[in-house]
Amino acid sequence: MRTTISQYLKLDRPLIIFDLETTGLTSGEDRIIEIAYEKISSNGEITAYCKRINPGKPIAEEASRVNGIYDKDVMLAPSFAKLSYELWSVFEGADVGGFNITGFDLPFLKGEFALVGKNFDFTLRKVLDAKILYHKMEARDMFVPRNLGAAYKLYCGKDHIAAHTGAGDVRATVEILEKQLEKYPEFRNWEYIAELHGNKKLLESAKTEHVPLTKIKPEETLF
Repeated sequence: MRTTISQYLKLDRPLIIFDLETTGLTSGEDRIIEIAYEKISSNGEITAYCKRINPGKPIAEEASRVNGIYDKDVMLAPSFAKLSYELWSVFEGADVGGFNITGFDLPFLKGEFALVGKNFDFTLRKVLDAKILYHKMEARDMFVPRNLGAAYKLYCGKDHIAAHTGAGDVRATVEILEKQLEKYPEFRNWEYIAELHGNKKLLESAKTEHVPLTKIKPEETLF
């Protein structure tokens, strides 16, 4: 499997597009129950991975309704601590990307690594958040969400039928990034991308559209 991302954006080191499913929305209190990623090499080749994780605590009912993962599904899964060496080796020396990772996935992953004594300082890495790029280019419409499903429909012309499966969300994000880089030449510059990721207005825009779990109905999605 390959991607066109590396044709538009120079990759000096691997780029990991990843997604987390968790027991809830609060970093530092909730835990990771699934991690999925596609690791992209400089020539565009992809290595895909998806793993369930035993969080060591119950999964909130509201979270299970969204991600479809229940306590019984992770009962025999390894803990993050058992996977930490493997995951640290994968993420070490790589840049990171995803959809809403700036406000959600990166803080969660940093917190999990901190529990095993590792400092996952993502500020030292290049970050490619498709949601930030989406909010930069698409005007706010109070009646239309700017979540992963909406972005996938806009850029790829398809419904995101695998929403809130880790592997499905990662695959959709890679496809979105391919289309964003194809459509907007300005996104092919890491310095410009870094400026956008430091833009407080854009960060707040992405954050405010991350709906609390308590307000979600079974047929709705988070992002």
